[in-house]
Amino acid sequence: MSTLPNTVVRALPPVEGVLAKRAVLKPRRTRLEVAIDPTDTTALENLTNEQLARAYQDHGWMQCLEVLLCRNERICHYVLKRFARSEEPYEDLFQVARMGLLKAAQRFDGTRGTAFSTYAFPLVEGEVRHYLRDNMLVRQPRWAKSLYDRIQQVQGDFLRDQGRSPTMSELADAVNVQEEGILELIRFYGSIDVHSLEDNGAEVPNGLDRGAIKALRPENFNLPIEDRILLYDALGALSEAHKKLLYLLFFKGLTQQEAADELGMSQRTVSREQTRALDRLKAILTKKIF
Repeated sequence: MSTLPNTVVRALPPVEGVLAKRAVLKPRRTRLEVAIDPTDTTALENLTNEQLARAYQDHGWMQCLEVLLCRNERICHYVLKRFARSEEPYEDLFQVARMGLLKAAQRFDGTRGTAFSTYAFPLVEGEVRHYLRDNMLVRQPRWAKSLYDRIQQVQGDFLRDQGRSPTMSELADAVNVQEEGILELIRFYGSIDVHSLEDNGAEVPNGLDRGAIKALRPENFNLPIEDRILLYDALGALSEAHKKLLYLLFFKGLTQQEAADELGMSQRTVSREQTRALDRLKAILTKKIF
């Protein structure tokens, strides 16, 4: 009877070693230990959060998801206590928090050994923080956001070209806004950033001080930034019809007839409404009726 060479035998690893190595390289997700009937509400209540999440992910059973969300709504209420100073309606914030809970149910991985509630908490909190930050940003005037974007662009260009950040005077010169105005915009938008919302409440930061934002030097054929701010604010106080009319006439440069065709009215009507809009704008700018 022939035997295999010893070198071949020694080259074959023991069976126990192969199995152990496979177990390390390819960990298997633990399976649910109970059979689930998704229509049995009472039985679903007896499952753990982790079992419910796994059943929802594997089979798409909405009954399991609903039980999981309802059971963990306390996480949403607890998170929202940290944002009690927010002016947003509580019901709106609760729906946002519940969306974070839903994302947790979709992404949870039970093989990592983390409890579902522990995993869900930061997702719920992050969802609320992003919502509050985005809402604060949306409410800001377009000119402020445009100017802040310009500041960030100049900072990025300067860092790329010079290998360092610009000084405040260099930044002010490039944007043509006095240093106080640059600092005010940076302060305001920095306070809105998601990382600045403290755990003890999402208090809305103090409003933007428009008076601090002034041009550094005059520019030909351009209003100083402080006058543009007043103009934009005054335009915002007009009716939507008058705002659109002035936009067509003075921003797009259309003639009265072209504006009339755009708006579906006569040239005479456009002329009359233009006069009314400009009179209203003048009254707002001179009397500061906002």
